[in-house]
Amino acid sequence: MRKVETPEQMTEEYRSTLLKIVYALASTEFASVEQHHRWINQGPTAEDRFIQAQIAADEAHQGFIDCRMLRHFGKEGEDMADRLLTLRMGQHPIAAFNVPMESWVDVVGFCFCMDLVAWYHLRAMEDCSYAPLAREMTTMVGEEKFHASFGARRIKDLVRDARYQNLCRAGAAEAQQTIDKWYPHALDTFGSARSKFSELAVACGIRRWGNEELRRMWRKDIDPQIEKLGLSVPDAEKGRLIH
Repeated sequence: MRKVETPEQMTEEYRSTLLKIVYALASTEFASVEQHHRWINQGPTAEDRFIQAQIAADEAHQGFIDCRMLRHFGKEGEDMADRLLTLRMGQHPIAAFNVPMESWVDVVGFCFCMDLVAWYHLRAMEDCSYAPLAREMTTMVGEEKFHASFGARRIKDLVRDARYQNLCRAGAAEAQQTIDKWYPHALDTFGSARSKFSELAVACGIRRWGNEELRRMWRKDIDPQIEKLGLSVPDAEKGRLIH
């Protein structure tokens, strides 16, 4: 795909679309750090604690990369980047990132569901027509896959590993509860199925897939994982705010 390197090469429509996407992306990174940070030293194993710290560091790193990208767009981009750094729980533009993690199991459920969403969003921009964003995907995609894989492994341990269940004082019932909590949030995070903005992002080559196609890809991935563990896939319409 033909690449755009600088803001000067963009149409106003392309510029506006790209800024909204990078702003939304950065907001999720910093919000995720806020959700994770209180759990950094709370994991039941040393590995959990290390990985939790790594996840928070990865998300902060991604957020600052996005902020630097925004600042390339002059005063408007600088104001957007500055605003991102002031937002706190309850103020983030995407609803799921205003929801606190209430237990270690909740942390695991978030990684399992929500970081897999992030992986699909980032994969959609691997061949982004804005070259600086496409280049950053080479590290971001791998980081999000690591986060999601950690969540999937620990959900499995909560269902099948007696030692881990004992350490967490939780098991399959709690794993089901956290999946039930984050599954509808994850579905909403893809955005509206009828979004004209999503269609425009694909038409501009910023993303490869639209909201609904990404949502289907995510469900095709996560639903069999849930079923394989003997857990119930939540109703895809229950608890949703965005359709």
